[in-house]
Amino acid sequence: MMRILIFLLFAMTACAPSDSSASPAVNAQGVKRAIANARDGDIITIAAGRYDIGEIKIRRNLTIIGTGEVVLYASAPVEKGLFNSMPGVSLRVENITFKGARSPDHNGAGIRHDGEHLTVIGSTFKDNENGILATGAATGRIAIYGSSFIDNGYGDGYSHGIYVSSAAALEVFASKFSGTKIGHHIKSLAERTDIRLSILDDADGRSSYAIDVSKGGDVTIRDNTIIQAANGDNAAIINYDLSRGGEATGLAIINNHIINRHQNGVLLRNAASITPELTGNTIINEGRGKLAAP
Repeated sequence: MMRILIFLLFAMTACAPSDSSASPAVNAQGVKRAIANARDGDIITIAAGRYDIGEIKIRRNLTIIGTGEVVLYASAPVEKGLFNSMPGVSLRVENITFKGARSPDHNGAGIRHDGEHLTVIGSTFKDNENGILATGAATGRIAIYGSSFIDNGYGDGYSHGIYVSSAAALEVFASKFSGTKIGHHIKSLAERTDIRLSILDDADGRSSYAIDVSKGGDVTIRDNTIIQAANGDNAAIINYDLSRGGEATGLAIINNHIINRHQNGVLLRNAASITPELTGNTIINEGRGKLAAP
């Protein structure tokens, strides 16, 4: 398998200024060329640096890895996202920061996944309108490991830390969500949603639900720390309903550490005919009212 290494350009010509380690346009073009010229199954490695990449369409199954501190951003609005994986494409991303994605429809994403499977490891999504927006194959698996989602959301309630609108499974492990603006930290319409060992902290984002599941399915929320702010845009911490269709097949909320600071806080809004499993949770209620639960 070919490994492509995109190096920062330093003093490429004798006249290059000594205090400039890279030309952002040249480096961004190098990233774009590597992805455009890659073959199915290639690994692309990006060296440390900041890259104004705009929007890159990914048309082949790729693994893209940052070495050192790699920040991808767009100084101009994007159509969909900094990375946009196309239909049928499976993408794996490691150790990359996606920052500041904006689009005219206020849905600019760090990664807009219109493909099959998506795996994200050790990456950061900061100040995007959506951290990850996955609208791909219904058979796809979205897996997030050890990643951070910080201050994402446009602030209109329709953009989120992660929004999976179509997938067989969403798995989030050992990740952190903080300060999502008005929207949800995690919104999932996947058939199976599994969230474990993660931190979901409203911070100053006036976040809505920590976790919103509005197409039912099999949901496990286990061993997480969830902090609801006093000024949260929604009093409920977790939402489970069938407003987008689907079937209520399972809901387990187990061994979580939950802190509520909202005066009207609700642990679970359960609008489906399902009896949830609620066991082993530690709940600290700092709100004025009783934390309602089913």
